[in-house]
Amino acid sequence: MDYSRFLSAEAKRFTNASLAGLVHRFASVDGVISLAAGLPPAEAFPVTELTARTVDGLDITLGAEGRQAYLAQQYNFNPQGYDPLLNWLRNLTVKLHGVQVANAPVQGPRVVKKDLVTAAGGPDVDTAAAVAVAVAAPTSAEAEPVTASGASIAGGATAAAPAGPTDAEPAAVAVTVAATTHQAPQAPIRDLVLTSGAIHAIFAIISCLTDPGDTLVVDEYTYTHALECVFLPRGLRLLPVRGDREGLDPEDLDTQLQLATAEAMAGQSACRRPRLLYTIPTGHNPTGTVMGEQRKRRVLEVCEAHDLLILEDDAYYWLYYPYRGESGGDTGDMERGEAEAGAEKGEWEGRDNSIAPARGGVRVPGLEGLPASLLHLDTRGRVIRVDTFSKLLGPGYRLGWITAPGPLVAKLANWVQASTVGPCSVTQVLVAKLLQQWGMDGFKTYVRKLQALYASRAALAHAAVSAHLGDLAEWQAPQAGMFMWIQIRGDLDEGTLLDDLVAAKVVVVPGSMFATRGLQATLGWDAAPTPRPPQRHQQQQLEEGTSQESVGTGPRGPCCLRLSLAGCSP
Repeated sequence: MDYSRFLSAEAKRFTNASLAGLVHRFASVDGVISLAAGLPPAEAFPVTELTARTVDGLDITLGAEGRQAYLAQQYNFNPQGYDPLLNWLRNLTVKLHGVQVANAPVQGPRVVKKDLVTAAGGPDVDTAAAVAVAVAAPTSAEAEPVTASGASIAGGATAAAPAGPTDAEPAAVAVTVAATTHQAPQAPIRDLVLTSGAIHAIFAIISCLTDPGDTLVVDEYTYTHALECVFLPRGLRLLPVRGDREGLDPEDLDTQLQLATAEAMAGQSACRRPRLLYTIPTGHNPTGTVMGEQRKRRVLEVCEAHDLLILEDDAYYWLYYPYRGESGGDTGDMERGEAEAGAEKGEWEGRDNSIAPARGGVRVPGLEGLPASLLHLDTRGRVIRVDTFSKLLGPGYRLGWITAPGPLVAKLANWVQASTVGPCSVTQVLVAKLLQQWGMDGFKTYVRKLQALYASRAALAHAAVSAHLGDLAEWQAPQAGMFMWIQIRGDLDEGTLLDDLVAAKVVVVPGSMFATRGLQATLGWDAAPTPRPPQRHQQQQLEEGTSQESVGTGPRGPCCLRLSLAGCSP
């Protein structure tokens, strides 16, 4: 695919980071006397050792070994990020998503991945693809990178730094994608860029793939921080798409894109032909929905038909707990979590689709049961994926990563260099050391415990809503992420309800804070369909930049509330 047609004017002006590239090229070469970069010497740094301890007593030390204390305090001149962390995440990406990744280390234990659960919570017998990452005979840790077909990537370089989920169990990895229909076309090779969290990654992608005045396709309710801090300040026009219990509606997506394209071609409004969709498929913020595999496939079909790229923001991917009230079974692992005390008194009682902690623990999917991502299902190179450690390890690490087709990686890496000269070195070195010491088995155990924690809190929240709201509201039992979306029945004023909640010392987020409809930057069509162009004062605001006062304006919608499960402690 030719990605040049998607690049912003800003991205087209980017050149390679020449100084960073020169320094990085010779950084790990023995015997080189470098007089090239303004790098402070090790003697100038005040810290000789950094030590952290995990909750289970594992000590992580950055010291003289591998010059880790030095590297944690020094510039990192690889535009894509710290090599050991990059390589660990490259390998994880191959295992979880079954895609070709440049320079991916070929080692690690077997991970079998398939879509175990549909959006409704039951087995999906029609799953069209499964990814099996099989272990071959042990080989050296410096084997060549592999592709999704198991072949080595020609010319791929192996980083000198230690890498991969396990250093003790190197193995050649062959990734096979079994399709029930026909052989998928050759997908592009991807690579990773480390960022300072997910919002930094989103900002990078938006900056490289959109220009002010462009049309961005979004869910009708979406992540407010991206909306207020990235999309609107960028001067983007928003094209909202309806959602349901399974997230973004691909049929409405198709309809809206047809209308937007017709208007753009006619040149009769401020609409430009959309070229990027932003969506949150797992544990959507704010609605908590989980997009099923068949829904994802249909979204990809629509985007292919309309020539759109997809920004897959999957911050809550790891926090997936789809099981419903079962006390056992062949899939999913058992973890003892916060629901243990409640479970010993009997399973939670709720409505249909409730999540019930099993007696003695919480049933969780682990890494193997994570849903098939849009990245995994994408065979054309349309998906740019954002992951983050914010919900996986902690938001204070300010560390995330982008997985993108190779032709876009250099542009995104240059943008990151321009904005921050890369994420914090201390964080990158510390997280890399933690992951290496855990190994894949330790990481899998940690993810299961994290899923159990959120599953138990989701059960508590759902039980409370079931017991106290009754017929006053509509909601969906959480399957992933941190949030419940509550729609209050009747004609209730949102402001009045929020005032009453605050008086009771309860704080929630109003649904209107996430709404994209009604903003001055929002495009919309009547059923006719005739476009509703902005009024003159609105058009002036668009040209000058949407003011903060205009963000909350627009027609009144249903009274909705977003509840955070993190506040539901036992």
